[in-house]
Order: sequence, then structure tokens, then C-alpha cells
Amino acid sequence: MKVLVANDLYSLSSAGGVAVRMAQGLAARGHEVSFLATVQKADQVVHERRDGVDVRLVHTPPYALRWRAWKSLDNPPGTAAMAAAVDDLRPDVVHVHNLHIHLGYACLAAARRAGAKVVLTVHDVMPFCHQKLFCHLDERLVPGDDVPYRSGTLKCAVCVKGRFNPFRNGRIRTVLGRDVDALVAVSDEMGKALLRNGIGPARTIANGIPPEVEDVPAERVRAFREAHGLLGRRIVFYGGRLDRLKGGLELVRALELVRRSVPEATLVTVGEALPGFVEEMGSLARRLGLPDDALVSVGWLSGDELATAYAAADVVASPSLCFESFGLVNLEAMRAGRPVVASMWGGPSDVIEDGVSGFLVNPLQVGVLAERLLRVLRDDELALRLGRAARRRVAERFALDDQIDRVEDLYRELLA
Repeated sequence: MKVLVANDLYSLSSAGGVAVRMAQGLAARGHEVSFLATVQKADQVVHERRDGVDVRLVHTPPYALRWRAWKSLDNPPGTAAMAAAVDDLRPDVVHVHNLHIHLGYACLAAARRAGAKVVLTVHDVMPFCHQKLFCHLDERLVPGDDVPYRSGTLKCAVCVKGRFNPFRNGRIRTVLGRDVDALVAVSDEMGKALLRNGIGPARTIANGIPPEVEDVPAERVRAFREAHGLLGRRIVFYGGRLDRLKGGLELVRALELVRRSVPEATLVTVGEALPGFVEEMGSLARRLGLPDDALVSVGWLSGDELATAYAAADVVASPSLCFESFGLVNLEAMRAGRPVVASMWGGPSDVIEDGVSGFLVNPLQVGVLAERLLRVLRDDELALRLGRAARRRVAERFALDDQIDRVEDLYRELLA
């Protein structure tokens, strides 16, 4: 069949990476696959084949993101790009992923007008929240509790102030009901959050990742540790974008508690941070009496370097405060056989079996977060058992081939 996969940006990480891997997997199975994404500089426009996929990067001019709540409903350059692509390709299915900035929701109608079946995979809370959902936070809740993932007009207006669009959420609900043939959520928790905000029902198709690679050689792990001054340390690993909503400050507070019992514990962060946030974490660490070398930032890593960082970790922490639709970092760590201590908010509750393949926590309960990290750091047998269970769970439930199987089944149902 002919499939057009679309995403705001062409990326190998986050939702873009999920969309790219899906497109490549479908192409490998013999489907005629194109990929539509946007670039914000005219000299970055591309039309070429990559890994069996017809990749089309089209220019949509940038705009001030304070207008995103309005422009994302109908960004004319994004709508025109979709209309031109479906006109040229005449796909059977248009499968859209993120569209909240450059493509815009009006591109769904453009795809539908061309006669294609339209699928939208929801990777985050943007269909009902103006930004990252965190108004559900409650220190009293624990894993297994029902969490009220609800946005609201007043809450949103207070939260985003001048960027608020009172018509946005209602307009999105109308568009999804009219122009989308199948709505997909990347986790059951994401599907529940959508329903509670008047969107859905959605079918869950969890993100998948490629099969595990060979174990990283011990000499590479030692070289990584030596290069970053980590020999003899117990590494608490954090991967991904660093900011307050990702629980960076809670993790520093938890580290101070952990180091009372395991003084060699060190927080190693991998990824980008909001401007000034690494310094903010360092300032908090100093106020708590932590030495400067208790926090080590190694910057952006990918490929073999990232695999080596996971292999060097003793435990992986992802204490996000905002709603996590899925949590690919957790999945990557589990594939590497690392024990994970993750936030209970959202998709991680689908991925991790609490106490079996990792731990779930309310990150506002910093003492509990620290206690779970300590349990892993103190008990090598527990860490090994959690890591093995995590690796099995990824292989059994979150393989990329299984994700593509379910996507193909969905397409066939729609076309039948």
C-alpha cells in the first residue's frame, strides 16, 4: 500500500524518531512509503530517498511560538505542504504524528480531501493542553491511584496567560472527530487522558524500539567512566531534556539523601538542558552541601556513546513531574538491562511493572524516590533481577516489529 507518514520535524529522537523508524519499517516490508516533515530554513529543503523512504522536507517559515495555540490550528504553509504531497502521491493512508507547530491541524482535512484514510498518533498532551500537563500534581498520590488528568479553561488561562486561546481545545476536538479515521495513543494512560478531555476513544499502539544490540564491551565502559571522572562511582543516570518539569531539582534533592548512605553516588545527566538549568541544579546541590563532582553533565550523546553511557549506569532515573505520554528513555534503559526508577505520571505506568521490571514513584515524594534509588544501589542482586526482567519485558511487549505489525493491521482495517 501507499503510505505517507508526516511529522512536524524529521528527527531520530522523540516522536520524530518513532515516526521515522515506523516509516523505515513499513518500507522494509514492501510498502511504498513517503515521509513529510518541515524545515524552517529555505536552504534545508530536501527531496531524497533515505533507507527506502521517499523523504520530503518542505519549508514552512518560523513564527513566534507565543502564537502556537492559534497557528497550530491552521498554519497555511503546513496545510499547503500536506495538500501538495497528497496531490502528488495519492496515498492510501496518511499517518500523522506531531503536528502542533508547523503542520497544523488543518493539514488533516487536506489529507482527507485527497481520499486517503487519515491516522493520527498522539504522542503528547498537546491536543488538550497548551503545554506540558502538570496540573494533576498531588504529593499524596502513589502508583496505582487514579490520576485526574484534566485540563480546563480557567486552569489553562492562568497557566499560559497571554498565549491562551479559548477556542483551541474545542476546535481540535471538532477537527479530530471530523477528519481522522483512526486515533492512536502511544500508551493506555495517554488514551485515558484523551478520553477525560473529550477526545477519543483511541487505540493503543505502544512505541517499539529495535532489538537489543550486543552488550557494550567492558573496556568501553571503563573508558567512558575514566573520561568523565567516574571511576569508583555509583552512577545515577538521567537521560533527556533537563528542566524543572522533568524533575531535575527533585533528583538533586534525592541524590543528597542517597549520598548519606552511598557517598560515591553521582548524578550523570545526558542530553540538552534549558538555558541556565544545569547551573540551577548546581546551585541547589551546593546549598544542600553536595560537592561539585556529585553532578556530572556529559551533554548530548547518541549511537554507541549513548549505549556506553547506559551500560555504565547503575540505575536510571526519570522523575518527570509533567505527564509523560510514553517515556522512550525508560525503554532504552530497560533494553540495556538497566534498572529504572521512573515517574508514575502517564505512560511509564504502562511500560514498567512496579517492583518487577523497575520502580514507579511519585517524584514529589523525594524521600521515596531516594529510597528506591538506594535499594538498587545497595543490592546488586536486586539490580540484576530488575534489569533482566526489564530486558525481557522490552523484548516481549515493545519490539519495533510488533509495533509495525499493529500499524499494518490498523491500515488494513481502514482500507477494508
